[in-house]
Amino acid sequence: MKFAHKIAHLVFPRESNNQKAKLLHSSSLTLITIAFVFYQIILTLVPKLGSKILGYAANISPQDVIRLTNEKRVQEGLLPLVENTTLSQAALAKGNDMLGKGYWAHVAPDGTQPWKFFTDFGYKYRYAGENLARDFSNPSSAVDAWMASPTHKENLLSPKYKEVGIAVVEGNLAGVDTTIIVQFFGTKYVDTIPAVPVAEAKSQATPSAGTALLTEKTVIPSSPIPTLQPSPIIVSNKPTSGLGRVLVSPFDITKNTSLGLVGVLLGILAVDGVVVSKRKITRVGGRTFAHLAFLGMIISIILLLKAGQVI
Repeated sequence: MKFAHKIAHLVFPRESNNQKAKLLHSSSLTLITIAFVFYQIILTLVPKLGSKILGYAANISPQDVIRLTNEKRVQEGLLPLVENTTLSQAALAKGNDMLGKGYWAHVAPDGTQPWKFFTDFGYKYRYAGENLARDFSNPSSAVDAWMASPTHKENLLSPKYKEVGIAVVEGNLAGVDTTIIVQFFGTKYVDTIPAVPVAEAKSQATPSAGTALLTEKTVIPSSPIPTLQPSPIIVSNKPTSGLGRVLVSPFDITKNTSLGLVGVLLGILAVDGVVVSKRKITRVGGRTFAHLAFLGMIISIILLLKAGQVI
């Protein structure tokens, strides 16, 4: 009975809680918010302490990333990018390089630039760009995050690019199981270099039997310096299973906990409203909606942060 009274004290308006569910009091909402923030800190620290319970593994198809990218381009009146297998191989090499050397950046700790992976696979570019993403739960959230970042959006919607290569790699990065998306943009060197007639050499000989005036047209391609497009980075979130072990996604835990918490509070708020209406309880200075809005804002911000970072 004591347990039932405690539950009623928390969720039903009654004399013990001044005719307002205890969980809807400002002090309770503040404690819930603080507890939720600490909960997120713990989720962040667990993988760094060596635990392999939490981690990311995603089932993201490179074709879906390309399709979504082209949808964004077509919406802006741009031509879709063509998938290039050489760029995809180069992107895969970049992803494996990050996992192997344990870094999350465009430039490797040893100074290796992303463009080296282009040339290593024989892709001679006129324009080149790179977008990176990690730990997204699905391809659409990764593409949306790129679109939300001005520098990444510039790459994604650049009319200079004609081809794209995508690689999705999974592995351990800084002690956390993660999934990385590497997006390489490119335009081949020869694609943007029109043949320019720079000389027209004429050799003349004295006409004689069996000879004719010969005209030779020499065409030499121009050779401008390759242009490197500014390249950004992104971060993100995803779930699933690793090799032979089940991983619990921090993103899924956060999302489910947040939805559950908001659902419980909304349910209590609904019950509170019904009880107050039936009993004709008069309150002075109630701020329930303001508190819930504040809590919702905090949870939304945390969810957005967990859903991806752009660096």
